Amino acid sequence: MTSSKNSAILLLTAFVAALLFALYYYLLTPKLEEVEAKEKDVNALQQEIVAIQEQITTMDTVQQSHGASVLALRKKVPQTRAIEGVIRNIEEIEAVTGTRVEAVEFNHYDSLVLDSTMMDPNSQDVSETVQQTTENSNQSEEAEVDSVLPTTTIVKESLPAELKLVTFSMDVAAIDTKAMLEFLKEIEKIERVMKIDTLDITLTGEEDNIVEDADSTITATVQVTTFYYEGEQ
Repeated sequence: MTSSKNSAILLLTAFVAALLFALYYYLLTPKLEEVEAKEKDVNALQQEIVAIQEQITTMDTVQQSHGASVLALRKKVPQTRAIEGVIRNIEEIEAVTGTRVEAVEFNHYDSLVLDSTMMDPNSQDVSETVQQTTENSNQSEEAEVDSVLPTTTIVKESLPAELKLVTFSMDVAAIDTKAMLEFLKEIEKIERVMKIDTLDITLTGEEDNIVEDADSTITATVQVTTFYYEGEQ
């Protein structure tokens, strides 16, 4: 009897062990493998999310940098003539330097550099035009003379064809040479691109120097060219 009981217990134990093994192998093992696979998927997804976040951060940085670059370029070369901004700058320079702008004349080209009328600074046309302007100013007011608009002396081929430009001439009065030089320096400091084309300064004559209380005002005609670009940058 004892032997039969022991055999029955061993058989029962073996059966239970086989059943537990079968449960583990057929039920638990697939679930564990599924859990492991899910964990790998989660880790891969987390890594992908981190990579995407880094890309988004990089793109935001690039866009901000690009936006700042475009803004800086637009300050140098605006999309419109923005003549009111030029006039405002001139008024501010007058206040800073103690000079006086007695007259301003603009030449609105409204056309591309490629189509604009320009004078070659290396040709004789520039000096001839200046001479013609002087002669016209000395003629009688009764004579009908066409006014000569300020025309830039920049070589057309040296500029992008898509640019548009505005040239303007100013009659400036200053108390001395220092004030006049400060005026010119402030023009060049303007954030918008400004190119001084020509400068014609009239100094006090020697005869005026020997006259007591003579007017020592310095006058100059300054011609400047600025640019604008209507397209996208």
